[in-house]
Amino acid sequence: MKVIIKQLLFLIMGILILCGCKRSVKENELNVEHALAESSIEKKEHLVGSWKDTSGSELHFSLFPDGTARSDNMKTLLYKNWHIDKEKITFTIESVGNGVRFIDTVTYDIEKLSKSRLVLRNGTSLYEFKKD
Repeated sequence: MKVIIKQLLFLIMGILILCGCKRSVKENELNVEHALAESSIEKKEHLVGSWKDTSGSELHFSLFPDGTARSDNMKTLLYKNWHIDKEKITFTIESVGNGVRFIDTVTYDIEKLSKSRLVLRNGTSLYEFKKD
């Protein structure tokens, strides 16, 4: 009889421990999601502003808090809007050069981001920008 009671107690304790671990894992997942959401907000705040391309291309643009964008020195490649998703930024652009108009989206990996510096990667190409 004592053996059966001990086995039942061990079984109940095991179930309680497993349930506690499962809850802890879910809470950690929620904390990670919350941290990602906060970091996305911070990234968005850092991204808002006017950016100067430090390469020879000089593709300058401005990003606004409402998700719209503007080309600052290009007449044929117009930035329309932008959004971020985790470590990526996607631009909607409109090409108006050579008598042909089309709208496209371009996505870059955000390699580095601070209040004054932005490094984007597209494949093997790196693009560096500094904020005005």
